[in-house]
Amino acid sequence: MLAEAHDGAWLAYDVEGDGEPLLLVMGLSGSRRGWYRLRPRLVPHCRTIALDNRGTGDSDRVTGPLTMEHLVGDALAVLDAAGVDSAHVLGVSMGGMVAQHLALDHRERVRSLVLGCATAGGRGSPPWRLLAATALRPVVGITRTFPLITPALYAQRTRDEQPRRVEEDLRIRLADATDVRTTLAQMAAVARHDTRDRLHELAGLEVTVIHGAEDALMPPDAGRTLAAAIPGARLVMIPACGHMLTTDAEEEAARAVLGHLERARSLSPAEA
Repeated sequence: MLAEAHDGAWLAYDVEGDGEPLLLVMGLSGSRRGWYRLRPRLVPHCRTIALDNRGTGDSDRVTGPLTMEHLVGDALAVLDAAGVDSAHVLGVSMGGMVAQHLALDHRERVRSLVLGCATAGGRGSPPWRLLAATALRPVVGITRTFPLITPALYAQRTRDEQPRRVEEDLRIRLADATDVRTTLAQMAAVARHDTRDRLHELAGLEVTVIHGAEDALMPPDAGRTLAAAIPGARLVMIPACGHMLTTDAEEEAARAVLGHLERARSLSPAEA
């Protein structure tokens, strides 16, 4: 399926499941295929809408500077194309940053918010050396980046006991590699992200922050700080989980997301 952004760019998305809508916003240089382990656990319980951020997957390429406003506008275009007035929103990593801006600037479109492995920006933002290595691995190759990337993204237990899971993730990511221009444009947008002074505006919205206890790319303190800044937000810290909580600890992440949806539904019943 395709949605047209305000500037004419085409954005790819797909829909799986029935019930209340849950918009899935992926992180830096990742496409919607990155939900392949977590999404099947959510589909029986809600209508998942996953988009390819501009420049990733099957969406149009990035042709100029990219801002959070662009990415938020793209998410809104997908909701419009899907015929959804408002949705629960799950964003991970960069997608969690986009989700914050979406909720802050378009509160009427967001039923509730789940922020995975995210940050409010400013102090606590990701280490740029690790971020660059992670994002640019399709360019410089797995051999050179593998030793640096895996400790940042996956828990020690995963690397020791289930190395094939890591290899499978990397194969999928490389088979759907994002170009350098998009990666750099997304990194620039991430660098400007800072919602610290506005997060109090989310008071009254059901918000859950999910973070991996072994996340070396977005340290756990970033999740704790984010949750503490949002009135009433819940924090779920997943043990033995790195930055890739959608694939490193998908069962625990799914439980946290589904628990969040149940709370949101009970607090604010909405039409599907």
